[in-house]
Amino acid sequence: MPCAQSLAWRPLGPADLPAIEALHRRAIGGAGPDVVKPEGPDFFPGILAGRGRAIGGFEGEELLAYGILQHVLPESDDPRAALGVPDTVQRVKLAGASVAPEARGRGLQRALIARRVQLARTAFAGTPIVLYATSAPANFASWSNLMAEGFAVRAVKLYYGGYPRYVMVHEDLQMEAGAEAWLDPADLEGQRRLLAQGWRGSKMIRDPGGVRIAYTAAPAAAGRP
Repeated sequence: MPCAQSLAWRPLGPADLPAIEALHRRAIGGAGPDVVKPEGPDFFPGILAGRGRAIGGFEGEELLAYGILQHVLPESDDPRAALGVPDTVQRVKLAGASVAPEARGRGLQRALIARRVQLARTAFAGTPIVLYATSAPANFASWSNLMAEGFAVRAVKLYYGGYPRYVMVHEDLQMEAGAEAWLDPADLEGQRRLLAQGWRGSKMIRDPGGVRIAYTAAPAAAGRP
């Protein structure tokens, strides 16, 4: 089975559109918008036309994984006010990724996140950015992989017609040791209360009760995005 190191990675362009759309449909399967946002017909063509960038991992000629980095975003997708970020800071979003069902469990989601973080740092070097992603609380694989690559939950907002999403920001801040609370991902109000106090959702925990999201106290560093 393929792993991240065995794939051939390259930027995706307009000629890759049919493969991207086919993989997107196959990857989301029967998942509803409460878990995964189905992209409209204009999304991928717009990204490939300059509203963002896309990278893909291939095994031979077959596209097994892709990730989107978007920098031209609608006003409705603006987390800066909720994060206390000035509107002079550029928004850059990890705006969706798919892995072929037969290639899951091989680290490709984390590879896609890491490669897009590096792409954002390179493409926007010297420009203040807030690098963020959204993830459904029910999509454990999505937000736990984002956390493993340095993203933290900073807000809970309604997206895509009223579905809750974590707003997750890439940051390298130290959390206060010893201050931690575990919450059920479905407990959105409890999470909002902690977020309002400056806490961050920092990692996934599995215990006998199921999956929990660990919140850690406000970061000790003063500067933050």
